[in-house]
Order: sequence, then C-alpha cells, then structure tokens
Amino acid sequence: MTKNLSNMCFGLAIGSSLLMKSFNVQGELIGLAVFSVVFSAILTNQPFKRGFAMWPRSIGIVGVSGFSLIYFMLGSSSLPGSMLTIMSAILLVFAVLLAIYADTSQPITNKKGEEYKNEI
Repeated sequence: MTKNLSNMCFGLAIGSSLLMKSFNVQGELIGLAVFSVVFSAILTNQPFKRGFAMWPRSIGIVGVSGFSLIYFMLGSSSLPGSMLTIMSAILLVFAVLLAIYADTSQPITNKKGEEYKNEI
C-alpha cells in the first residue's frame, strides 16, 4: 500500500512539473524538473537487497536539488511556477520517504519465505 502511494506521489510530482508549462516557465526548467523526478523515482524504486537498499533510496532525495535550482532561477518572475516547484519538491520528498518506510516495514524473510523470529 505504501509503495503504491509512493509511486502515486512520484506521478503527482511529474504532473505538477509538467503543469508549469501553462504558467510560462522556460522549457529548460520544466525539463530539469521532470528529469529530477524521474531520476529520483528510478533511484528509489531499484530492487536492492535489504541492507544496501537505503543508500540509493536516500539519494532519491537529491532530486530536490534540481527543484531548488529551478526555484532560484525562477526568482520572482512566476509565482505559480514557484509554488508548483515547492509542491513538486514536497511530493518528491514524501514519495522517497514512503518508499523507505515501505521497505523497512516488511519483515525479513529467509530463502524459504519464512519470517525470522526472535526465538531461542
């Protein structure tokens, strides 16, 4: 459930990035926004083993640096574009954190599919 919500937040972030086009934001900035979300989604949804999984997933938050660059390049020229940039960055961070939570909330299983139990 949380993995689906994470992917839905990635989709909403891409949609809000593409929505910037209707508010006269430069095409290069829109491309950077979409690239930041897609790159973060790819890093976050990679199937890694449990111990190594947190490193690339936490790097998925690096996509926020693209949005901060867009925010500073927009300046005060487009208030709706700035608001959409902030909203996309928040959705991106929420999506990555949900993916990390979805990975850590699943029990560790052995090769036969049985859960490890803390029994002596």
